Amino acid sequence: MKRGVERLWQRWGDTVRFLLWGATVALVCFLLYRVMVNNSATHLEPLSGGMRDSLMTVGVPRSVPDTLVRYSAFMVHFNSQRGIANSAAYELTTNELNGTVERAGEFMQDSSVKGCPLPQDYAGSGMDRGHLVPAGDLKWSPDAMRQSFLLTNVAPMHKALNEGGWAKLEEKVREWTVRDSALLVFTGPVVSDGDTTLASGQVKVPSAYFKVILAPCVRPMRAIAFIYPNGHSGGRLSQYAVSVDEVERRTGLDFFPTLPATEQQRLESTVNLNAFTN
Repeated sequence: MKRGVERLWQRWGDTVRFLLWGATVALVCFLLYRVMVNNSATHLEPLSGGMRDSLMTVGVPRSVPDTLVRYSAFMVHFNSQRGIANSAAYELTTNELNGTVERAGEFMQDSSVKGCPLPQDYAGSGMDRGHLVPAGDLKWSPDAMRQSFLLTNVAPMHKALNEGGWAKLEEKVREWTVRDSALLVFTGPVVSDGDTTLASGQVKVPSAYFKVILAPCVRPMRAIAFIYPNGHSGGRLSQYAVSVDEVERRTGLDFFPTLPATEQQRLESTVNLNAFTN
């Protein structure tokens, strides 16, 4: 019996040792992979509805008129004195990028919101009716598309911006969504003391616009912000990148107020554009 076992080991020993060695290498590779994934900034975590709603909270100064309006796919903090929003926010996910709903074409007043302008308030102004939440990101829902043309979601925007750098930034947001699974996007005006109004006097013309972007599913989360002057917007994306703190300083808004103070400081104090573009 013993000799039989010895003969079998002589015949199959090398094969067994090779298999054991291969299994060991595979186990080590698997453990290294798990460590790399768990420590990777692109590791994705699901975003619950409660966490999404919490992260989309925006603090508005008490001195600033503000009406929170919730639509089916986005929310707007509307300022009745300015006739434009303080900010608009929405979540964009990968599966929402392939919608086939045609672009709606008629801007409308939301009569349920105090101070919402009429379409004719923009007539003859030479300004575009600039979407805050882009219609191009809402092709997955007929209701969302229609609601994006409500004038609570619109502000006066120079054509040079609307069709230039701003459109390029919106396309970048879609590209980043593909990689990061979901983004939370906040958009609004940067209003200065010397800003004018449209001819009707009911709608403020902002001197600039901001966009704040949060990638909530990656670990660690990352954020970036941009401020574009309401006019010519040539140049690189990096020319307009700012910290979230800078947007807060210029608008008085407070982003991510439900996060711990240390996490807010990490997300908001730096300009880490490379984390999005690389």
